[in-house]
Amino acid sequence: MLKIMIVDNEATIRKGLVHCIRWEDLGCIVAAQAVDGVDALEQLPLVRPDVVISDIRMPGMDGLELARRIHTETPWIKVIILTGFPDFEYAQRAIEYCVADFVLKPTSVESLTQAIHKTKALIAEDRSREELARRLANESEERLELERGMLLHNLLHRVELSHLYVLNRMAQLGLRLDSYHVLRLNVAPLSERDGGTDLLSCLRQAQAILRDSLEGEPLYFVPHGDQMCYAVVCTPDTAQLFARCTETVDIIGSMPRFSLSVGVSGHFTDPLLMADAAAQADRAAQFACYSAERPVERADRLPEIPAQVLGRVSDDLGLLKSAIENHSFSASQEILSRLFAFMRKSRLPVDTMRSVCLYVHQFCIHQLFLSYDEIRLPAQSELPELKKLLDCHSDAQLERTLQELIARMLEQPDGPADDVSSVIRTVQNYVVQHYADDLSLEQLAGLVYLSPSYLSRLFKRETGETLSSYIQSIRIEQAKSLLRVTTLKTYEIAERIGIPDPVYFSRIFKKVAGCKPKDFRRQIREESP
Repeated sequence: MLKIMIVDNEATIRKGLVHCIRWEDLGCIVAAQAVDGVDALEQLPLVRPDVVISDIRMPGMDGLELARRIHTETPWIKVIILTGFPDFEYAQRAIEYCVADFVLKPTSVESLTQAIHKTKALIAEDRSREELARRLANESEERLELERGMLLHNLLHRVELSHLYVLNRMAQLGLRLDSYHVLRLNVAPLSERDGGTDLLSCLRQAQAILRDSLEGEPLYFVPHGDQMCYAVVCTPDTAQLFARCTETVDIIGSMPRFSLSVGVSGHFTDPLLMADAAAQADRAAQFACYSAERPVERADRLPEIPAQVLGRVSDDLGLLKSAIENHSFSASQEILSRLFAFMRKSRLPVDTMRSVCLYVHQFCIHQLFLSYDEIRLPAQSELPELKKLLDCHSDAQLERTLQELIARMLEQPDGPADDVSSVIRTVQNYVVQHYADDLSLEQLAGLVYLSPSYLSRLFKRETGETLSSYIQSIRIEQAKSLLRVTTLKTYEIAERIGIPDPVYFSRIFKKVAGCKPKDFRRQIREESP
């Protein structure tokens, strides 16, 4: 129903308009009454009427001035003027202010009803026009996104295009590709039980989180199946982009269904080289998915391996990962032997071989903690030492060390069931005691010898909340205590609980406590006897 506001300084006229018209039959309801234009303007934001029926002559602010203000400030509200003074000047000003209709006094039910019907038709016409404009704008934006995606798809897949054509299309589509990185995003189910997970939905969720993390940086996704996509990010800052991707992966790590790995290309300034950037992102993504510790990998940090050799090494790492996941000792040793034979044949330096071995080491460490959804937490003294790999000076030493690591990992017995609770308690106790410190996921994960992404998932699974929200809740409880018993200023309390930014503190406090810190303190004082 349309909401009506009646404005007249005479109460009898207002009551007459309310009771003499069958508003419901007209699809309307009288939502408010006002005694003059000033009163009406004060009520407009609260009532939000569709139609204002106003007398023309009133003390304070007359009907035409009210119509002018409504036309200027809230032009979607229609105005019907009631007047006992038919005057050409009034009519001219009313047309200028887009008044819907004039109704002469004394007002008859029939004349006002006709004015309401006319006004309803104008409102319906406006809304139809707005809906059409909105639909056309959405269709135009969708078409623009589609055309952008097609151009980026062609650039990523090395479709032959002239430089002039690319520059013209970029200008037409509003694309600036003079400074960009290419990302490759891969999602995967966390276990065989999650094989039926809707991975396309998970991929879109990862895209949304990445978009939020990048905080307004120009970002374009190019689909490539249900489990992976490319993203073109228009930023020159590789380190900052890497940090935002890592943040996204950590957030995904708190979700129970899937994992995310990201390959990051180097920085490019020529759109015609986007296929080269995609190739870098592909290679980085291949290594990222093998490491629980480094699920985001930069192309400039990959081992120095020729491209044709890197592909074969990456394939063997994938086979080795599968063999370890399946607890196949013979297959893993065979693949490892074949991998080292190929690296020797390719004359890779020992330092490069060691870089490849580190990926295997990281994956094995992850498997010590997580295998077939069972937690394994060996004592710190039993953990394979990274130092052994770093101290190896020959390919034979590297191969032997990895063989021992894999054998030891596959023989690792299950830990006691209460180890998980012990890990969670350790982390929670540390947070309670050090809430004022600059706590990080990496720091807490190191405390219990787990990878950050795995600790994040484990904490969420066991407690039902993310680790970051737990830290926030502890800090806010401490802030409440300080607000109750001290006179410290808000920024001083923020610093004491480990949130140095007072604006961010107020936002988090309101999110957790439901009100701002100053309002919380005032409520406490009002409740005190």
